[in-house]
Amino acid sequence: MIENQYLIYTYYGVTQGEESESVIYKAARRTYLDFCRRISFQGKISIEQKYESERRIEDLLMKELSSLFQVRGQEEFDEKHHAVCQHVLQIYDRICSQTYGIAQRWVNQTLLHLVVIEANLHTDYWNIEDTRKYFHVPVEQYVLEAATSKRKHKFQNGLNLKSAPLKHDRTENYEMGWFYPGEIQPAEFWDYPEYIEFQRAVRARIWSVFPHTYRDCLCWAFQAYLEVSRRRNI
Repeated sequence: MIENQYLIYTYYGVTQGEESESVIYKAARRTYLDFCRRISFQGKISIEQKYESERRIEDLLMKELSSLFQVRGQEEFDEKHHAVCQHVLQIYDRICSQTYGIAQRWVNQTLLHLVVIEANLHTDYWNIEDTRKYFHVPVEQYVLEAATSKRKHKFQNGLNLKSAPLKHDRTENYEMGWFYPGEIQPAEFWDYPEYIEFQRAVRARIWSVFPHTYRDCLCWAFQAYLEVSRRRNI
């Protein structure tokens, strides 16, 4: 439908029939615009250096994300996903180190955008239909709040998981707790151990408790984000 094409073009700049690598590049660019204010740089980093790192990461995702649509199981997806995140961090290491929380946002949010684009344009470039069940949820505050709020019926899409990392300085000392503003570690400061523990907890809860409510973890993330966001904006 032309309305779907209009929607995707106005938000992503993607047109029907555009090449697959270009679509990924624009989805990655949208991701950066979504969360760039969460990226902090220590020391004096020039505008040119920041711009160059952004372009390098967008180029990286354009080339490497397609491998995530070829996996045949969760373990394989997790391994390839981790490798892409590490490559994102290596790009940042050239100017200023960043955390896994930043890398996962680049990867997971871009995958989410590609799901939205595919649902509207039906490009058939990637095997999203069969592989999205392995996708990780983008970790940001609204999704984290829905997943880890202590009060069971606070959110219709709440998971009631005690899986929010409490504030800590050293990764090896992290402890999981309930969501509470000011007491949890912001997602942009997460490292891999707390990240993968959170992902596994979300995955296990959805498959064991809500197998008929959500198609997959990403389906839950869409609904959870919308619910919390709408409540915050009332």
